[in-house]
Amino acid sequence: MIKALRGGEWGGGRMRGIERNGYILDWLGGNAPVQAEGVIDGRPLYFRARGTQWSLEIGYEERGDRPPIWWHVEDWGEWPDAGYMPEDIALEMIEKAVALYREQQPQEIGSGHPEWTDHVLRAWSDDRLGTQPATVLLGIDGDELEKRAIERELPLNSYHVHAKASEAYGRALAAEMAPFNFPAKYEEKEQEILLLWGMGTLSTDQASRFEIPLYAAGGHPRAGSVSP
Repeated sequence: MIKALRGGEWGGGRMRGIERNGYILDWLGGNAPVQAEGVIDGRPLYFRARGTQWSLEIGYEERGDRPPIWWHVEDWGEWPDAGYMPEDIALEMIEKAVALYREQQPQEIGSGHPEWTDHVLRAWSDDRLGTQPATVLLGIDGDELEKRAIERELPLNSYHVHAKASEAYGRALAAEMAPFNFPAKYEEKEQEILLLWGMGTLSTDQASRFEIPLYAAGGHPRAGSVSP
């Protein structure tokens, strides 16, 4: 539940922003993630806490096609503590990040600036910018994006890494399934896999990786079930 900020106090009713140390915080609340939005120096401010991290972005784009002007990310607690961060602690983290922002006094830069490439790469590395917009902004492909990040000893974007792993798994799974020539229609494929599993042609591990729930048929439990 999102709580309204009213006169410096938490209260119900109509949502209303307040000014805190030179910035306006419109709202703060929620769980997994805890979020807040506001304005600082005429720029949008966004706070998010989930899992084991919290972050503050300033000057972010709603469309996500450009990196924020400035951001700060910190680890906090054990999983999934950050997603249930108390509001008073969240306010402390926001205050901490705003102090760093004031200290660093970042300026908005564009593609003609000598630090633009590093700025985009750092935003991508810190999961502040997706792979597609990063490649468009820099005029390179995904492989070159990875190469340039590695050259700067930056971690690869975690969503990018996960997507590549998922794609690799999908290709390997498709290659493993190809010799069985399963029907294209899901229901027919499901019945064929269950039949082969029942005959012992497929192992339980294979059948489960082919995304067929076997719990109802006596196999290991999954979210769904099918009739044998």
